[in-house]
Amino acid sequence: MATTAAEGTTVADSYLRRLADSGITHFFANAGTDFAPLIEAFAKAQALGTPVPKPIAVPHENVAVAMAMGYYLAGGKPAAVMVHTNVGTANGICSLLNSARLNIPMLFSAGRTPINETGPHGSRSIDIHWTQEMFDQAGMVREAVKWDYELRSPYQVDSVVDRALNVAMAEPRGPVYLTLPREVLATAMPAIDSKPAAYSVHATVPYPDPAAIEQVAALLAEARNPLIITAFLGADHAAVAALAKLTEDWAIPVISYRSRSVCLPSSHPMNFGRDHDESFKEADLILVVDCAVPWIPARQTPRPSAKVAHIGVDPHYIDHPIRGFQADVAITAASRTALAALSAAAEGRRESASERIAARRTMLAERQAAAAKRRAAKLEKAKSAPAITPALVSYHLGLLKPEDAIVIRESPLDFDFVDFNLPGTMLGGSSGLGWGLGGAIGAKIAAPDKLVICTQGDGTYMFGNPLSAHFVARAQDAPFLTIIFNNMKWNAVSRSTMGMYPNGYAAKANREPLTHLEPSPDFEQVAISCGGYGEKVEKPEDLPGALKRAIDAVTVEKRQAVLNIICRAA
Repeated sequence: MATTAAEGTTVADSYLRRLADSGITHFFANAGTDFAPLIEAFAKAQALGTPVPKPIAVPHENVAVAMAMGYYLAGGKPAAVMVHTNVGTANGICSLLNSARLNIPMLFSAGRTPINETGPHGSRSIDIHWTQEMFDQAGMVREAVKWDYELRSPYQVDSVVDRALNVAMAEPRGPVYLTLPREVLATAMPAIDSKPAAYSVHATVPYPDPAAIEQVAALLAEARNPLIITAFLGADHAAVAALAKLTEDWAIPVISYRSRSVCLPSSHPMNFGRDHDESFKEADLILVVDCAVPWIPARQTPRPSAKVAHIGVDPHYIDHPIRGFQADVAITAASRTALAALSAAAEGRRESASERIAARRTMLAERQAAAAKRRAAKLEKAKSAPAITPALVSYHLGLLKPEDAIVIRESPLDFDFVDFNLPGTMLGGSSGLGWGLGGAIGAKIAAPDKLVICTQGDGTYMFGNPLSAHFVARAQDAPFLTIIFNNMKWNAVSRSTMGMYPNGYAAKANREPLTHLEPSPDFEQVAISCGGYGEKVEKPEDLPGALKRAIDAVTVEKRQAVLNIICRAA
């Protein structure tokens, strides 16, 4: 039923109510002077029992956006984020860039400096209302969002919220940006009919072209050494089962290249890890499914005779400025629909390819057995090392974590020793570092009954605004475990330098410039200052007990924990 605005209702009241009616349950915010009408609206809703999203104060914008990321990745629902004018927008851009590349929908909004110098209620009242104004505030984020707009009139509230969420949820999904001028929010709502929340439903996912699916099915039936490369497929949990069926039926190895999600269970016989191996060198058909970067052209390319098919809601990733990978077929479709359609189209061809499938299955089983021996040797080396290594941390974590625990990876966590068999139990970033702490809080809010583990490097931990994050975790009763792989350096920067200049001056120096992070802070003290458990671990023999104590602190004592593990660089 359509309703009319009650007397005394403002645009801010209607905006929050529309968010709630549209399914937005959480409002992560870093407030400023532009928030006054919204703060009043939240207080009014609490007093009157009006349904609105839950307001959560976050002391840093990067953490607020990261919380929305984790909330969506763990719960499948978008959240609203609001920050303070241009400066708050600037602080949130790093996590916003991550959200864009991970196709995470969210309503990212910001106040706008009041438009009027005098006049309407909410017009300018402090000096920063002049100094924080920009000619084009949204220009800062336009490359990282799918849509931006400014709420200009009380008559637009329903349409603007609907439009923002429709665009965010349309494939490929992603963040949108809305600016909210203070005096517009403070305006009294006219007595107009409100559209029902279901007035404008979200678009369905794209379905594949049947002719293109038949083309790929024919290529698959003829291939001797097919290969699937993916990275993001597991963001859609339904796609994992579709991939598992296709690869098991056809004995197709899967490389989850620098994966950001659980694309295939660790225990699946066709899971061949995260790096290219013999399968890539031999492949005569490569299916690139939900993967922006399937290989690094400067390091390796497919064999000249190989056919390459790309599958995804945007198979050419047109939001990437340059991307020049071979594409003999490009299918626009959600991976779950495309893989199910491919399985159905190829089924009638499977008998004619049965001998090749059987031979391939035997060969791949031998490779898996050889890989298991290499992992065992690697583990023995880690166990006998005098210092803690990432492999050893990963091994002990793999022994202790529950199967349904959600692990966020911004660290050298070694997938050889940690199994992920359930969709949604491993979450990774794709652009800027530092989203993991906020992401862990968002994931815990979305999945309160699960253990959330945030794995970080020491540099990444500092990027994540830890004091802000641990404050919010305590305030929202959202305990999680942080494991810091502390090698006291930016190891990725060091590796990149050594890769480019293996015999250069930096390689010969005792300490390369700009890579070392010493003296290392006592990171565990940050958690302690926020009521959590903190421990530094320096000896390999102390690691299992420390992990057990930290997990108990989170799961039994219900308080956050940080393990600061002094690790030899991987």
